[in-house]
Amino acid sequence: MAIVKTNTPTTEHKAQELSLKEFMDSAGDENVNSLFKRFNGGTYMACHVSFYEATGIWIPELVPVFQKMDAMASLGEPIKPKELSR
Repeated sequence: MAIVKTNTPTTEHKAQELSLKEFMDSAGDENVNSLFKRFNGGTYMACHVSFYEATGIWIPELVPVFQKMDAMASLGEPIKPKELSR
């Protein structure tokens, strides 16, 4: 499992902070979609940090969401609602 090793990740790309809406508006872009195939496994925050390091894109709205999801996963609680887990 990947873990976040630093609270101050760096990137060689031009750093840009996007809102979730701005990112979703570009999510169909082939370059963005191809990046998702590179990140698999680990924590949600580690994925967010890796995505930033690879692209320079940081989405601050996702930080509290991913932190909560990581906490739930570490406790063994299901992320998916029970009704949808069938």
